[in-house]
Amino acid sequence: ETLRRLVAGAAAAGAGGSPVVTAMGLGGLAGLFAANPMLASNPVFANPLLAHAMMSNPLVAAGIIAAPGGGAVGSRQEPPRIESDMIDPDVQELCDYFHIEERHARRLSDLMKNRQDTFVVDLERLYDVLERANSPAGLLVVKMREMEEGTFVGKMKADKDLAAIVKKYKLDDQAESKLADILGRYPENKRNEYIVSLEKHLEVSNRPSAMAMMLLKKLGSGTPLGRPGPVAPGSYADKQRSGSSGGGDRDRDREKDKDKDKDKDKDREKDKDRDRDRDRRDKDKDRDKDKSRDRDRDRDRDKGRERSRSRRR
Repeated sequence: ETLRRLVAGAAAAGAGGSPVVTAMGLGGLAGLFAANPMLASNPVFANPLLAHAMMSNPLVAAGIIAAPGGGAVGSRQEPPRIESDMIDPDVQELCDYFHIEERHARRLSDLMKNRQDTFVVDLERLYDVLERANSPAGLLVVKMREMEEGTFVGKMKADKDLAAIVKKYKLDDQAESKLADILGRYPENKRNEYIVSLEKHLEVSNRPSAMAMMLLKKLGSGTPLGRPGPVAPGSYADKQRSGSSGGGDRDRDREKDKDKDKDKDKDREKDKDRDRDRDRRDKDKDRDKDKSRDRDRDRDRDKGRERSRSRRR
């Protein structure tokens, strides 16, 4: 019944001169409902007057007849994909640490979405450079521009020259990472100059990793490292100067001397103990002699008294 009414309404609308419906004709409506049987059960089309009014409107009728993109009416459309505008948690953590504004954090997050292969090393580099910046927000803007231009370089790895120094002076991981990052910014000739100067400072220090960390500020600002200090005891230069094998022999000799000194001290203590024992024994003998003399005197007195008594008698 609903279909019959719609067809009749469409025919009347066609007679009234509606361009869309006239173009459709009766076959168009029949084809419309045949293509989508669920359309006939729509409450909107159950009301002939409302259906007539809708079909008389060219824009509404055109929207009903053909779905956007050429699909059939009533066909299911995929919902549009909405890209998430949330800031990456790691990017947000970096921006919170350096008190970066949200607009810069959002821009950085968008840039990092296209740098997934170097995401970790890029963030590590940003932490390093922003830590030394007077204005972290301003430097971050510069680094984001480098990312857009394709000139930004993430965390560097030690080249063969620096790797040899790291192995030679047994630098820790932090010193190696900082040196690789800073030296990697300079051209080859400048980097080689710094390598030579750096090694002169490390070879006279007995704490090479700490010395490397102290020189980072000068390396980062591009200033000369200056003259190295005096040779510290236990440093690489000190060991080389004394000779690796000779130094080992000297160390062993020192240990032997220490052992000899300890033995001498023990002997002295033993001698002192012997002297004390002798003194005690001598004192004991003297006491015994004194007691013997006292006893002899007492006997002599007693004898003298007995003689005196016998004479009186």
